[in-house]
Amino acid sequence: MGSIVGDDKYSGALEVDLGRSLLVPAFVGAAGAASLAVLAFTPLPPAPAILLATWASCAGLDALRRALAVHRLALSPGGEICLDGRAGTLRAGSFVAPWLTVLRWRPAGSRFDRTLLVVPDMLGADAFRELRVILQLRGQTT
Repeated sequence: MGSIVGDDKYSGALEVDLGRSLLVPAFVGAAGAASLAVLAFTPLPPAPAILLATWASCAGLDALRRALAVHRLALSPGGEICLDGRAGTLRAGSFVAPWLTVLRWRPAGSRFDRTLLVVPDMLGADAFRELRVILQLRGQTT
C-alpha cells in the first residue's frame, strides 16, 4: 500500500455517532442463549451448574448492556482514536469486512487493548465505507 495522499478523499479525520444496532444485540442474545443451552445439557452437579449459569447470564447481560450503548467515535488517519471522549491509539489486528468492522485500540495510559464492533446499521453507508477505507489504508487490518 502507498502512503496516504493529502488530497485523497479519505485522508481526513472521521467523526461519527455510532447509533444502536439491531444486529449486535441479537447476536449477543443468541450467543448467551447458546451458552445456557450448552450448560443445560452438560452433566454437572447442581451447585457448579447453577454457578456457571449465573455467571453466563450476568456476562451476557453485561455484554447486552455494552451492545446497546451509543458511542461517539473520532478517528484520524494517523491512528489516533477518541471513543466517547477517551483518547487512544489504533492497534494492529483490526478487522474490516463489508458486513463488520472490529476496531482494536488501546486507551492512553491503559495496559490492555479494547475492541469495538461496528456494523453497517450503526452509521450511514458513506461513513461506514470511510471508516473501512481509513482502516485499510493504515494497513493494520487482518
